Amino acid sequence: MLQPNKILVIRFSSLGDLILTSPIFRELRRIFPGANLNLLTSVGFGDVLDNNPHLDRIIKHPRKENFEQLNQLIEELQAEEFDLIYDAHRSMRSRWIVSRLTAFGMKRKPAVWKINKRTLNRKLLIHLGWNRLQQGLSQREQWLLPLKQHAPHGLDASTELFPDQEDTNLIETLMSEHNLLPSGFIAIGPSASQPLKCWPLLHFTHLTEMLIQSGWKIVLVGGPDEPEPELLEEEFGDKIINLAGRLSPLQTAELLRNAKYLVANDTSLVHLAEAMGTPSTAIFGPTVREFGYAPFLAESKLMETTLPLSCRPCTPNGKGLCKNPETLVCLESVTPEMVFESLGLRDEPSHS
Repeated sequence: MLQPNKILVIRFSSLGDLILTSPIFRELRRIFPGANLNLLTSVGFGDVLDNNPHLDRIIKHPRKENFEQLNQLIEELQAEEFDLIYDAHRSMRSRWIVSRLTAFGMKRKPAVWKINKRTLNRKLLIHLGWNRLQQGLSQREQWLLPLKQHAPHGLDASTELFPDQEDTNLIETLMSEHNLLPSGFIAIGPSASQPLKCWPLLHFTHLTEMLIQSGWKIVLVGGPDEPEPELLEEEFGDKIINLAGRLSPLQTAELLRNAKYLVANDTSLVHLAEAMGTPSTAIFGPTVREFGYAPFLAESKLMETTLPLSCRPCTPNGKGLCKNPETLVCLESVTPEMVFESLGLRDEPSHS
């Protein structure tokens, strides 16, 4: 029976995927309470897992390192003598690191767990329409599979994040400045890292109008240098609050904890909100539920087209160009009215 004293989990990116790894650390701590638990991740992305009480250490490595830096990292990791390595990324870099840490001649050869990336099944669905993922697990559940044999009573796949007191204080100040009450506003994330994932800005505009007319305060969230929040701010002025690009991921998570609901594209914002217990409506176009990134809270919704499109899904991650003559019909056909109804907002909020 495996009883590791020292564990290394490897996951470099991206923001959403790192949030979805958070159950791994909680469940490893529950199964191996005395183990020293370490995460190897990237500078920047890894900040979202700061303050996690289940982790003893987070090792943050540059995303674009040179060969000398990578070798130095490997030498430092070799000296740690890990008993268990979980490659939760399976990139070329993570595979190289694992191969070096398990090479012949090592004083201690650790056990190795690896994720199943389900790449072939995704390609079969995209290119041939063969859906072998229909009854598939979510990414959260898939990444817990290596732990299953050590957890006869089951595993908890819910995500969690841990903003610190400074994050909490900052959000309390911002909410006070803008007269926001807990559960008294709707957060909207109109951007995405890939344009192919973006619900039309005109749809976000109409949805925002409907929510304002219903008495809701609107707060825009997202990363820096995204044009959509700026354009919505130009349209609505002081009728909305634009905090996109002003907050770190954990600060955004703390803000979302106070929101009534989040509406966003298929992005990490959905995972931030759900990790804090806030339901979301996630709008999917070129991607589908079967890829494992759908929201999981009972009140959350996945909004997608009802049209029988043979071109969908067309990408596993939003990269590429739309090949449909009716460009982005998968997103265009999800109307603002459909999204508004998904929120189930029966009563106007109290702002007093």
